[in-house]
Amino acid sequence: MNFDRKVSFVTRTDGNGYWSTVARKSIRINRVELASLTTEEYATYGELRVYFNTQDWNVESDGLIYSDMGWKHSFLTCMEQTFGFSLAAILDVSYTEQGMQGTDYVSLDVGQTFLNECAPLYRFAVHKEAVNL
Repeated sequence: MNFDRKVSFVTRTDGNGYWSTVARKSIRINRVELASLTTEEYATYGELRVYFNTQDWNVESDGLIYSDMGWKHSFLTCMEQTFGFSLAAILDVSYTEQGMQGTDYVSLDVGQTFLNECAPLYRFAVHKEAVNL
């Protein structure tokens, strides 16, 4: 399963990551991109890239969002409460390694449980506002 969708919702950091101490900063999310792969040796897994507005978060001055558990919780709570993912699916999401993080996106690993529930992602719409978490 692969897709690329424009979205519009807000997440927040808590400043407790290894790469940034910027707390309580609101970050607009404007796009999600999913690529999944099934191999003979491993189960199906994927990478979910969550693109953010670089006017809200600048990697050069703010650092990487990577490892900020407050941001991850904010993002996954939105996925659960607004887009209908189950608790089991959101627990199947984790940060990828530091080297996979981008200057305009957060890279997340997703497993089979999350991928099984990806139909809600197709309902994402441009300018659909989620509850600000």
